[in-house]
Formats: sequence, structure tokens, C-alpha cells
Amino acid sequence: MHIEFVEIANFRKLLSTRVDLSVTTTLFVGANNSGKTSAMLAMRRFLSPRRCVFEMHDFTLCHWPAIIALGESWIAARDAEEVVDLVVAPWVSSLPTLDLWLHVETGELHHVRDLIPTLDWEGGRLGVRLRYEPKDLGLLYKDFMGAVADAEAMKSAAIALVAAENPDADPQPDPPKLTIWPSNLMDFLGKRLSTHFTIRAYPLDPAKLVPPAKAQARPQDLPAASLAIEGDPLKGLIRVHDIPAQRGFGEEQSGDEDDEAPAASSSNRLSDQLKGYYSKHLDPTKGPDPKDLGALQAIEAAQDAFDRRLTESFTAAFTEVEGMGYPGVTDPRPRVSTRLKAIDGLNHSAAVSFEVDVIAEDGVATPVLRLPEGNNGLGYQNLISMIFRLMSFRDAWMRVGKASKGATIVSTEPLHLVLVEEPEAHLHAHVQQVFIKKAYDVLRAHDDLI
Repeated sequence: MHIEFVEIANFRKLLSTRVDLSVTTTLFVGANNSGKTSAMLAMRRFLSPRRCVFEMHDFTLCHWPAIIALGESWIAARDAEEVVDLVVAPWVSSLPTLDLWLHVETGELHHVRDLIPTLDWEGGRLGVRLRYEPKDLGLLYKDFMGAVADAEAMKSAAIALVAAENPDADPQPDPPKLTIWPSNLMDFLGKRLSTHFTIRAYPLDPAKLVPPAKAQARPQDLPAASLAIEGDPLKGLIRVHDIPAQRGFGEEQSGDEDDEAPAASSSNRLSDQLKGYYSKHLDPTKGPDPKDLGALQAIEAAQDAFDRRLTESFTAAFTEVEGMGYPGVTDPRPRVSTRLKAIDGLNHSAAVSFEVDVIAEDGVATPVLRLPEGNNGLGYQNLISMIFRLMSFRDAWMRVGKASKGATIVSTEPLHLVLVEEPEAHLHAHVQQVFIKKAYDVLRAHDDLI
């Protein structure tokens, strides 16, 4: 099974476009502001919605007037005491969509049982539309009109207050402009989008798929009676990971560090990424195997020895405190103990360093020197960072090491999509080519994937 292509419509600057995907590696190349980031972001938004939420600026700019006009028609109908027909049809042309087209072999039908369009479909091309649409139009209408009524009442009260404070002033034919939220439906959704919108999936008919015309995709129209697929049809089907654009390598991150953060966290320091990888896949305290017992015994022995040394060191001080009459007979006595964790070995600025071989002029090698991670070139740090993240993505997908412990895994997703934004940042042109060729190999370096 693999993704043949996606068709993105009404998302940011992508009005309607098809993106063909290779079975292994696909590169987006183009001029600045040509839509590369929009395409990457659309796949993040639709295929990994729990980690990447929509915002109003994801709606294509040319559709904003239509959404505003829809809200104004609701207000006009209220003023005219007319009934509003709340149907999704007026929204359809403005809603962001992503059509995911797969190639599915006959033996893989169990993975896509919720997407099969007809009973006689036996494999081949299969499509599903993911559409970002209103959850409940009745509730959206009620909340919007309530917010509009509150804004109108507040505006009237403000004007009346000004008039009361200045009773002798001549009434102004045009009172000063006063804008109160929401000024229109777009303004309302700017704050309430995630409350009223969600992603729903609809099966597509492969027989109605048409090729792009003049470089513009032509997504098929859904029948008016189309029903959304129950649940999440992509759950258990596709695993999505992403590496955002790399920035600020070697810089300390502000705020407290989280030892349990995943390897794909936003931290830019290589040592932070290694800590996440260790915590998720290597930490012997999490679901220990028999081969971890030696390491755990060593940690416990070190902890006991350190506790004894601390107790001896603080004995005089604690005795002096007790001599002052506190604590009393029934009061707890202070003691010092440690809690060593293997991850603590990475919790300092020199946890990750780079070895450098130095050759003297006479050709004799001097002892190896170590440089902190921040002293290496940005390109080298970026390369190692991306490789470690790819390794972490692969191990999380295939449930390697500690990731295999805990919850019961029903099955591994047959599709693994990794999105890398600006992999060329800081890299020499030759290294860019090497990374692109090797990245897929890193993701496939597992016995079950060879």
C-alpha cells in the first residue's frame, strides 16, 4: 500500500492542486511563496489533527468574502424575521479539503474496510476526502447570532452612555465608529473555529477521478446525500511524523526542560533530542528487560553509596539543629537521600560533545579533544538532529525498545509519512543530496521493513 497523490483545495494559497507522491521520497522544490509550505501544512493539518489544529488563515483568502456574506445573510434574515435554511451547501465551495488517494493491494483490504466505496471493489486505487466543516450548523448559527446580539446591545449601551454624559451636546448624525467583536462571521470564527469545526471523512469514487487541467486539480463533487464515515477511518492506517524547519542550534531553551518529552519535540539542542530518544526507547526503568537488571543494580548501588556519604556529611549539621530543641520528641528528623536516574547523565550542558582527532605537524596524533555540541557547525548539528529524529520516528512506528511496552498494540500502521520542512537548512549542497538519499534508508532500517 502507498499514497499515490493528494489533492488539496481551498487551503491557504492552494485553491486546487494535485501533489503526486513517490513510493519512497518526494521533494517539494519551487520559488519562495509558491505553496510548498502550504502543501506541507495541509498534510499536517488533515493527517495529524491532534497535533496540528486549524486556524482561520487556513481558509483561502478569496473565500473570506463569501463566509462574511453568509453571516450577513443570517443577520438580514433575523431582521426580516425569516427562517434560515441551515444546510452545508453554501459552505462547500469555501471549505478546506484534502483528497487522499491510495493504491491498495488485494491482501490489504482489512486496513481500508471503512473506505471501500462499493461491495465489488477488490483493490487498486482508493480515495477518501477529508473536509474541514461545521460540526453542527444549528449550534454555530445560535452562538454567532447570540454574539452578534450581545455586540449590538453593548454598542447601543455605549452610545446611550455617551449621550447621558453629554445631554447638552447636539446629536451627531453619524456617531463615532465603534467595533465590537464579532464584526462578522470570519471575526467570530477567528476565536471559535475549533469549537464549531471538525474534520469529517467521505468516501470517493475512483471511477469519477479526472486528471488535472492546466495544472489545476479537479476534485470530484460529492453527492448531496453523501454521509460522513463514522469514526476516524485513518486510525490504524497511517502514522504521520514531521520535522519542522531547524532554527537556533546550540542555543539553550528557555523554561523548564521536560525529561519525558518525545524526541520530536521543538527543542533545538541535540542533547535534548537525545534525552527524549533515551526516555522513550532506552530507559531501563521503563518496562525493564532481563538485560537491564545489571544497569538498574548499578544505579541502586550508586544511590545507596551516595546516600551513606551524604548522611555522614550532614550528621554534624543535623545534630546541631537537634541541639537547638527542634525537632522535638515526636517531630520528624531531617534526613538527606538521593534519587538517581540514568537520564540525569544527559541533564547538563556538556552531556553531548564531539570528539576531534588533532594531528600535529609531524604527523603524530595528539589525544582526542572534545568540543561541546554548540561548537560544531550548524550543518553538522542539523544533519545529526534530523537523523536522530528519523530513527526515533521509525522506532516509535515499529514499537522498538521501550515503545513496545505498556498498552497492547493491535497492529502497526501500514503507511508511515514523514514530513521534513527545509531539510537543506545549513547543509552543504553535497550533504543535502546524501541526506535525501539516505533518509528513506534510515526509516526502513528494521528487520520487518527490509
